Amino acid sequence: MRLRPYAEEDLRLTRRLESDPRVVGHLGGVGDERHVAQVHQRRMAAVADGDLFFTILLDEEPVGIIAVWTGEFAGEKVYELGAMLLPDHQARGVAGRAFELLLPHVLDSGVRVLHAFPAVTNGPSNAILQKLGFTRGEDCDLDYEGRPLRCAHWVRELA
Repeated sequence: MRLRPYAEEDLRLTRRLESDPRVVGHLGGVGDERHVAQVHQRRMAAVADGDLFFTILLDEEPVGIIAVWTGEFAGEKVYELGAMLLPDHQARGVAGRAFELLLPHVLDSGVRVLHAFPAVTNGPSNAILQKLGFTRGEDCDLDYEGRPLRCAHWVRELA
């Protein structure tokens, strides 16, 4: 397994992820082609701004995305972790290994605290965060692309 920076060529992967209800079901469901293009452009802009978006490759095949980006929570700047995997690669340890590969990049960028906000209904995401050493705080209500989303708030200090 290896990570490579998210790039224009990852539009196809984004389309596969964003159109699969098993991947985005906890985020409100699948999007149309316009939505896919917007997500891809947001990711490309985030990379240009210095956020860490990586494509997860298994045997050189793109199987998911893992990222740390700048966000805001409770009026403060935070660094948020997120990942998406194609269904055939979920529950196989891929996300955990990808996180370990991502961690040196995160530390090199100066980030010392990570936050994550999976939907409270997303049991697998919540379980992997606990396994990765994150601590669950209070649940919160966030806006996800114009829709309310009840989230678990996880935090991990890296330093």
